[in-house]
Amino acid sequence: MASWVGPILMLLLFFFAGLAIGIPMAFTMGVGSIITCATFFGIGQLQFALTSTWNVMNSESMLACPMFIFMAILLEQSGVADDLYKALHHWMGGLHGGLAMATVIIAAIMGAMSGVAAAGTVTMALIALPIMLEKKYHKDIALGPILVGGPLGILIPPSVGFIIYGMLTDTSIGMLFAGGIVPGILLTSLYCLYFGIRCAIRPQDGPVLAPEERVSFKEKLKLTKGLVLPVLLVLAVLGSMFAGICSTSESAAVGALGAALCAVIHHKFSWKMFFRAAVRTLETIGMIVWILFGANVFSSTVIVTGLPEVIANFITGLHVPGLVIVLCMMFIYFILGMFLEETTMLYITVPIFMPILIGMGYDKLWFGIIFMISMQMAYITPPFGFSLFFLKGSAPEGVTTKDIYHAVPPLLIIQWVAVIICMIFPQVCTWLPNLLYK
Repeated sequence: MASWVGPILMLLLFFFAGLAIGIPMAFTMGVGSIITCATFFGIGQLQFALTSTWNVMNSESMLACPMFIFMAILLEQSGVADDLYKALHHWMGGLHGGLAMATVIIAAIMGAMSGVAAAGTVTMALIALPIMLEKKYHKDIALGPILVGGPLGILIPPSVGFIIYGMLTDTSIGMLFAGGIVPGILLTSLYCLYFGIRCAIRPQDGPVLAPEERVSFKEKLKLTKGLVLPVLLVLAVLGSMFAGICSTSESAAVGALGAALCAVIHHKFSWKMFFRAAVRTLETIGMIVWILFGANVFSSTVIVTGLPEVIANFITGLHVPGLVIVLCMMFIYFILGMFLEETTMLYITVPIFMPILIGMGYDKLWFGIIFMISMQMAYITPPFGFSLFFLKGSAPEGVTTKDIYHAVPPLLIIQWVAVIICMIFPQVCTWLPNLLYK
């Protein structure tokens, strides 16, 4: 029996046992890996994990994570999304499926302001879902844009996932942010196209606004002022970074300040709200840090077993096109996404996949972006997709888990289409970063 089989079986035993019992993934990976490594190789082999964790925690890029999370939480409570939805509600409500398309667009803008999936999902579930259900939208069309709209926040910059991927693979975070813009627009367009075409074929699935609800063109222009603050915030965060004025962490601080100003302008700011947002940020970043440590210990133990080298030799020995191998990696992410979130998957798979990709001559920037598109699938893939839980927890009475799961299949097909487009045409991912950073 190969020397790596025993340790890997023990790791998997701890992994699935912890998953079944409900132990937090950070502790499942961390404790299981420490016991496995101590049993087979000696505890001293984990020194690399401690060094790696310290280097990540000591990096400037890590400073951006709490700031972007803080910004997302402040935006969730600032009232910006209300104004956005009111404007697009009247601009697009005259189209069949117009409210669904407006919801996707708003969620994409929220993603560009916050960088995390939860903000867009919860906000749109509270604001848009009751209105669409009231307007007699089919549940698939009402739930779909919220399910996919929130996870756009992990692809459209600023994205916490890109920060972690950039630190793990030594890839420019600014280039990753720039690379996520065009695929984010592509996905948003594909979603809108799907909702528009389906509601054009079946008008009853997405009724237009009643004549008495419509407003004049002049009134629509007045409502457009709701777009000003979001656009200014996006320009402040991304513009300051792409122009070279701010580093990633500094632009995150700009975003947090901008989100606080949005709350002040909307008369939603209070020190109680500010403190509550700070506590939620601390809880979230604490979870990320523990996952970081547990996943580092897990990755280090896997590396010590020699399994990554075995897999790399096996894959490079296959006589198949490189894109087939990358597609298999995406399918592995699809399966893992049923149980895990992107931070854990990054730490588990990067030590295995990255040497293979580099050996085949693939671009780390390109792979990072198609990885994030795959992570969007993870957020809506049953049984444990995070957006499914975010939406169920925020949806009004009458929306069941079965309703939410029923809306998922066509959305997954659209996301696979986007992955394949970005694999066949890598320029979709690399054109803008190469233009901005050449």
